[in-house]
Amino acid sequence: MPKTGLKPEELQEKVLDAAEIEIRRNGVERLKLTDVARNLNLSHAALYKHFADKEALLDSISKRWLDRIDLALAEVSSKTSPLEERILEWLMTLHMMKREKVQSDPRIYTAFNNSAEKTRPFVKKHIQTMYIQLEAMVQEGIQKGLFFCNTPKEGARIIFEGTAAFHHPRMVFDNIEEDRIEFLRSVVSTLLSGLKSKR
Repeated sequence: MPKTGLKPEELQEKVLDAAEIEIRRNGVERLKLTDVARNLNLSHAALYKHFADKEALLDSISKRWLDRIDLALAEVSSKTSPLEERILEWLMTLHMMKREKVQSDPRIYTAFNNSAEKTRPFVKKHIQTMYIQLEAMVQEGIQKGLFFCNTPKEGARIIFEGTAAFHHPRMVFDNIEEDRIEFLRSVVSTLLSGLKSKR
């Protein structure tokens, strides 16, 4: 254990919390590891043990948020509700979590958006996790004779890319002034109707 009496993972969480406070106060550009260390009464060396630089710290903040999204979506995808309702709820959850982050925590969202645009490994993993969840739901639809796409992967891609305007980080940010829930509902309905059509 470090001298703080905290386990490494507990210390990392405290650092991330402190860094988020700094970002909300001063913005991403003015974030300094030295300020975070001072606010936690840590030595610089103790902090650099866990985060090599500012970029690594920002990536960890973004990854923590994406992990929370993955858990929320997994909870939806594992429900036993009717499949089409579940897919809609899954997409609504993804859209709303990103939209709410922009509205309530715009400076943190900026940090995330910077990481997303650089396509970090944890961002790729997040996208892969979402595709796995979607593919499982599409596979269920194929097995039930509801969807007629060639493969679960194809169906998941149609749904995910067809709704990109509602969950892509930059597009969520650019359209934050518009309530797009009903529009999303209509788009999902159209996409699922296409998957239900025999070719």
